[in-house]
Amino acid sequence: MRRREVGVRGRVLRGLRRTGIVLVTVVVVVLALAGLYLAWDDLAPVHVTTAVPGFTVDAAGVATHVERWPAVHPSGQPPLVLVPGFAESTYVFSRLAPRLAEDRDVYAYDVRGYGFTAHQGPYTLAADTDQLAGVVSALHLTRPIVMGHSLGAAIALSLALRDPGSVTGVVAANGDGTPYFGADRSASGGGGGLRTLLTLPPLGPAVVTAVVRHRDPIRRLVASQCGPGCPTDDRAVDRWRAPFLTPGGVSAFLAIARQPLIGLTDDQERQVRVPTAVFSSGDDRSFDHTQAVATAARLHTGLVAELPGARHLALLGEPDRVAAAVAPQLTALAAQATPRR
Repeated sequence: MRRREVGVRGRVLRGLRRTGIVLVTVVVVVLALAGLYLAWDDLAPVHVTTAVPGFTVDAAGVATHVERWPAVHPSGQPPLVLVPGFAESTYVFSRLAPRLAEDRDVYAYDVRGYGFTAHQGPYTLAADTDQLAGVVSALHLTRPIVMGHSLGAAIALSLALRDPGSVTGVVAANGDGTPYFGADRSASGGGGGLRTLLTLPPLGPAVVTAVVRHRDPIRRLVASQCGPGCPTDDRAVDRWRAPFLTPGGVSAFLAIARQPLIGLTDDQERQVRVPTAVFSSGDDRSFDHTQAVATAARLHTGLVAELPGARHLALLGEPDRVAAAVAPQLTALAAQATPRR
């Protein structure tokens, strides 16, 4: 009986060793192929030629790409600063911004590490807030309204919490300003070890580089988040791809992705004392109406707008509907003017 048990145990151990050898071999081959792919990409890089409007300012030491849409009919309304979300650039506002510039100057900028802003860390909420404050200062804006889309809402609300006198109000659009990952909403969530592993070189850079080298994966991804009204022609897709194909674009994206996503805690949001508004899209799986109402309660605001049937990138896919929903919020925030005490 003992001999049989020893034999079984031996077969199991030999099987485990063989499995381990196979797994190690697969990992080594995958990493080698990833390294070879990156070497080939260095020899045959993809260059996207696309006109990018705007200019560069020094925002708290970060060379920051900014776009401006002057007011069509200036009326003394506070200027509007638009903050993109995770992996977004000013392009995400390119169709909405002109519609909001009827009676106010509108600006959008690329958050550090994204778009055509310098790929310059640290990639933290504090540093991102410094950059936003630097943009406001560099543009000589007086108490603008700041609208953050998706994860950009965290940056907008962070500035309002840090320096309430610097802004007239904040719109949290398709995002609540808290981290998306982590069960404990009282602290910034992490993405877990798997996310860190998948973003490490050479595997992470190889995967992301392979995706952005081709239009179709980007086209499908954007269309799924944007809806039928989204521009998905080659020129539009190239506006998404171009920042990642600049030197250091993929590395900056992965450096950000390896870290816990930025965000405020629920208690921090309850401490915000400037006028706020919340906007959500009905078919946005990352930020639905229930979450929008909960966010509004934490921010002590009744300004909540929902766009039925719209998706996360509705501001690009349905700019007319979004403008019609957001414009009254901007007017209401300006009317409140003085930060709450």
